[in-house]
Amino acid sequence: MFLQVDSEPKTPPTRIVGDPFVETGILAIELLAGKPFDMCRSEDLKAAADALIDIYLTPAWRRELYSIFPNSTYIQSSQGYDHRARSKEFLYSLIDGIENVQESTTFCCYCGSPAYEEMAFYKTQVPLIGSGSFTNYFPSFRSGLNICARCAFAIQFSPLLWYKAGGKPCLVSSSNQAIIREFGAEAFRALQARLASGEYESDENSGLYDEKFKSPQNALFHLAYKFGKEYCTRGICGPNESIVLYYIDNYNQNPGGVRIYYLPSNVFQFVAFMMNSPEYRSAWFALLNRYYAKAKGDETLPVWKIKNNTIHTSLLDGKSILWAFVDKQERAPTMPWAVVEKYMRSVRGMNQQRLNQIRDLSDKIAQCIRESKKINRVQDIAAAKDLPSFRNQLQLLMKDWQKLGKEQPLTTFDDYTTVLIPGDYRGWTEVRDLMVIRLYEQLHDLLAKESNQEGSNEPTQGEVKE
Repeated sequence: MFLQVDSEPKTPPTRIVGDPFVETGILAIELLAGKPFDMCRSEDLKAAADALIDIYLTPAWRRELYSIFPNSTYIQSSQGYDHRARSKEFLYSLIDGIENVQESTTFCCYCGSPAYEEMAFYKTQVPLIGSGSFTNYFPSFRSGLNICARCAFAIQFSPLLWYKAGGKPCLVSSSNQAIIREFGAEAFRALQARLASGEYESDENSGLYDEKFKSPQNALFHLAYKFGKEYCTRGICGPNESIVLYYIDNYNQNPGGVRIYYLPSNVFQFVAFMMNSPEYRSAWFALLNRYYAKAKGDETLPVWKIKNNTIHTSLLDGKSILWAFVDKQERAPTMPWAVVEKYMRSVRGMNQQRLNQIRDLSDKIAQCIRESKKINRVQDIAAAKDLPSFRNQLQLLMKDWQKLGKEQPLTTFDDYTTVLIPGDYRGWTEVRDLMVIRLYEQLHDLLAKESNQEGSNEPTQGEVKE
């Protein structure tokens, strides 16, 4: 029998450790027990331990645990090994250690409490540390890591609320504990439903919470889109959150260790802005569809679950994605100017005053191009590959503006030297890209008309064009 409990504890945990492995495990225990961890009595913890053993000994979960707790009591491969009895002995001993804290000369590396000295902890019980024979993986070349019984016990439950992506376990963490508690409750509900349906009785199924993402990068953004839309709408989180995906491989043979996929708060702020507008959300996903990798993959799954995306990669690497906001072939913006402004403020850190000045100057340049009928100036600006070329185009536009007889200059000296081309010359490419996006938007009718004329001048079938 599996433990049947409420889906969420009534109050948050009373003692925060700060480590994502421990905190996720504490939350899993609270969800199993239906009460805060620090209010659980010994019998509550033992009931939770029994439920955990029932889950871990299913075929689906045994396969997952090789990458989490290799060679542990849950999956020990020795012939005649009693997995249930030995796992119960291990977990109950930790419960006794929680109930009876002994004097210790060492302290827990997670919470600072007296360490549990009845046993040494290796990668078998705690993911991503060292094994017994490799003391160089431990502080001061000790054999094993100093951990208290409370933290060690919590870590055993942590995988119940993990996520699966790229074929490996992934721990989801955030700067906001409310996000983790809500996501953990969601993962726990899925766990209960799958237990009831008997899915875990087949080793062809995944034990972990799995939405079939082959790309950890896309899994991270999928979570960001979910949190930015659903969780923000429900008041669970604000726009300034960060999300971390720990991609874990603790397997004994050539372990991959951990890769960390970090979505900073400035990117999440932009994502939340996009997800909370039906118009922008639809346009954003349409834009993403242009930039998925072309490599072959599992054709039974949608492309956004199996292929990396160039836009996602640039956002995680801190690189500009202004290039994605224009379609140079069609000479048209792919996103409204309001989205571009939000991106520049949130992600690139450009202040609104400078954005306004670039926008206003771009509008004057659009007016100049429209009145002078020199539509080729747009393409010349877009084609500027270096600063001298870009600067030359601006000077030509100033001359065009003068020839039109305008009383005020196209731009002032101060704007030119502080906004367009600052003294250190940094960011001139962003100024150029922003200008091109705005010109494509403001001169859309002229550019579309010119494109149609160019199309009409193409030779028809059988015609030779000189």
